[in-house]
Amino acid sequence: MNIKKVYDLTQPLYHNCPGWPDFPPPTVERMLFIPRDICNVERIEINTHTGTHIDVPYHFVHDGVTLDKVPVETWVGEGIVVDVSYKKDKEAITPDDLEKQAAHVKKDDIVMLYTGRGKHRGFNETYLKNWPSVGQEGAQWLVDKGARIIGIDGLGIEMYGFSEPVVHRTILGAGVLVIEELYLEDIVSMGKKRWLFVCLPLLLKDAGGCLARVIAMDVE
Repeated sequence: MNIKKVYDLTQPLYHNCPGWPDFPPPTVERMLFIPRDICNVERIEINTHTGTHIDVPYHFVHDGVTLDKVPVETWVGEGIVVDVSYKKDKEAITPDDLEKQAAHVKKDDIVMLYTGRGKHRGFNETYLKNWPSVGQEGAQWLVDKGARIIGIDGLGIEMYGFSEPVVHRTILGAGVLVIEELYLEDIVSMGKKRWLFVCLPLLLKDAGGCLARVIAMDVE
């Protein structure tokens, strides 16, 4: 296998970076620093669903699989980017959208949904509250197609302000995993190209998800 190029799909973490509006932003502090100390060491206080991160079934399913029980090979696989950036603020991504834009998805694919909102990351309504999200019927379409992981460049797979997590439970309840807060700007223009994705979360025991480093590899 020849790796032609590697693209980073991860949003960076930093002090007070944007995140789910109902939670406090992360704290990143310098604990040790040169020349006062022998080395540079940082301390972070953060919830596990900040920045680019994974959701596993336990996040919304009481007896669902926890992060540490997901086989490591699950996080590496082929997949596609689906451009739904024409969707308006707070619109649902529907089966009609996916039939038009993602008909080429294969069973066991990692499916990355591009809404165009990742480039707006910041403290603004577009990023924090108004991104297009996956509707329940759209979620079921992806589950029925056999997607292994569903990613999105918005703040969440589900619309901000949801009272019942029906989309999360549709996806996670089927054993499909979720990645939120991706940065897909560098690869969406390549259309229906197939990618090798690597989506590695921290190995956090008994957790419903965690921070992740996600990359796309152009291979031949």
